[in-house]
Amino acid sequence: MEGDPEWSAEVRARLLAWFAAEKRALPWREDRDPYRILVSEVMLVQTTVAAVISYFDRFVREFPDFATLAAADEERVLKAWEGLGYYRRARQLHAAARAIVSEHGGRMPRDPAAVRALPGVGRYMAGAILSQAFDLPEPIVEANSRRVLARLVAEAGDLATAKAQARLWDVAARLVPPRDAGDFNQSLMELGALVCTPRSPKCLICPVASLCEARRLGIEGEIPRAAARAAPRAVVEACAVAVDGGRILMVRRAGPGLWAGFWEFPTIHREGPDPAGRAVDPPVGLEEGVERLTGVPISSGKMVQSLTYGVTRYRVRLDAFAAAAGPRRGASAEPVPGPGMSAAAWVPWDRLGELTLSAAGRRIVAAIRAEPSAWGIARP
Repeated sequence: MEGDPEWSAEVRARLLAWFAAEKRALPWREDRDPYRILVSEVMLVQTTVAAVISYFDRFVREFPDFATLAAADEERVLKAWEGLGYYRRARQLHAAARAIVSEHGGRMPRDPAAVRALPGVGRYMAGAILSQAFDLPEPIVEANSRRVLARLVAEAGDLATAKAQARLWDVAARLVPPRDAGDFNQSLMELGALVCTPRSPKCLICPVASLCEARRLGIEGEIPRAAARAAPRAVVEACAVAVDGGRILMVRRAGPGLWAGFWEFPTIHREGPDPAGRAVDPPVGLEEGVERLTGVPISSGKMVQSLTYGVTRYRVRLDAFAAAAGPRRGASAEPVPGPGMSAAAWVPWDRLGELTLSAAGRRIVAAIRAEPSAWGIARP
């Protein structure tokens, strides 16, 4: 089967024909531009196609090529990425563009080793770029294609193991054709997204159902085997929306770390581990914590909003409190960034959206805009 050249040729032929007829019109498929392909692949990591399309269009309008992206500062890149999540990807894409400009004259290299050496580019992404941009017969194995390949050869083991991964990479390498490699690799991913889905695969309309070993054995619903997920760890934090006239106190986190470079309302840790992986100091009160972070004394009031969100392995509850600037100490009225912060500033409340914010920060900004009086802000 998987070692049979006739089986491989038939799988290729059927998938290429199906892809030509059924592929979705996606903006990164409009040409073979390696820049657009790299941007799309980085964005699609752990994110759906539907969620990515609008971000992709906006991002490539602002940064149309490697040189433009490489020349941009990180805060601008993060702002353009804002809302897509997993911001480490944006930093890696930025670093990859800079490497391509500095080491390869602004052109994507065609050598597999050179592509895999780019920041954030592993074996799968290198194969996707090389096959789609240059039609090189490089295999791919990612979430959707992994599922298709596992069912085709009835790989019933844990796909996270080195043994199962090696087998699927071997199958992918045997299947990728010497020509039309990019279309074939995309057909594997497209089939996994539209037909060979995680639950209730649509075998009756699958172009390779009669060639699928899992289908023959009646175990297509059992592959891939679902791995048990650890329960998310609970975290509790609190932040102050500290108001001084029409301005709000904001801080920007220093790096490295999960939210490096992002602006936020001054936040203290209350319970649980720190999602950014830093050592957790003994808890302090909100007023003391804000003064440590900014040098600004505040008077905290009532909790106005409590929100929860997931980040990596954590479930975070963030309680947002209305607060007011306290009496000034010393001659300077300007905030001073404290430990872990790269900047602190008073920002007009109607310009908060111009800052690079986390999803939680944007939700608080939306609440402030909806009802500023609840936070102690008087409309002009």
